[in-house]
Amino acid sequence: MSLGDRRQTARVLHTAREHRISLRIVALVSAVLFVSGLGAFAAGPGDAAPAVPPFVGKSYSSTAVTGPQIPGGGPLQLTFTAANRISLFAGCNRHVGEMTVEGSVLRVGSLASTMMACPGPRAGADEWITTLTRDPLTWYSVGHALVLSGPGTQILLTEKYS
Repeated sequence: MSLGDRRQTARVLHTAREHRISLRIVALVSAVLFVSGLGAFAAGPGDAAPAVPPFVGKSYSSTAVTGPQIPGGGPLQLTFTAANRISLFAGCNRHVGEMTVEGSVLRVGSLASTMMACPGPRAGADEWITTLTRDPLTWYSVGHALVLSGPGTQILLTEKYS
């Protein structure tokens, strides 16, 4: 075999070896991606991403309150602007903040509000919101209605359409 033939054979063997290595890497990466994909499908119910509650992106207005009434008569207006954001208004100042929903439990975090003075019967509306959101609330929805329940209070809200 001549020197040129040996070089040609070495090039072919070297190229074949690189090709096998490339195929091994592709096979390994494919196997890893396949197994991780199976892990995503095999995740248990506790591992799945939480579902977005049906009220997110909607606005509601109270139609009935059981327990302490809204000072000034309300109504309580709620807007769920995003999966973790809430806006509340009961007749005086607008309150906005974060919320978390875990199953049927809604927890309202710290709220920021406008600072208008509200004379007369609406003066206590802000304190009513603070008391309502202090403890976790339970929620359920039926059609276009949302019910929120807290210690000693239950509120029936209906969806508002723009």
